Amino acid sequence: MSREDYIKALIKSHGYTMKDFAKIINMPYTTLLSILNGSIGGAAMDNVLKICGALNIRIEELNNLAANVETEKPAAQEPAGIDPQLLKLLQKLPVEKQVALKLLLADK
Repeated sequence: MSREDYIKALIKSHGYTMKDFAKIINMPYTTLLSILNGSIGGAAMDNVLKICGALNIRIEELNNLAANVETEKPAAQEPAGIDPQLLKLLQKLPVEKQVALKLLLADK
């Protein structure tokens, strides 16, 4: 999952539309869309801080997510020890539900 997809999913999981979220963080809607439909890595630091602050995440989480995306195994390989049927069901979940599940299962 890309950083942009992760942010979109978090926004939805908080119950906001993109337009509502842009208002909350005092950012033009078009700027938010540009960031999330392009690359958050190219966004101004102030804008990234606004987004992360409103979603209660650290910038390091986004950085770690980017590193994980680059080093992930190809999708064709199944993780060892996971029931293939369960894996298929998980992959069919909408992105926001996948993120919610990962957050629930994450070691904190």
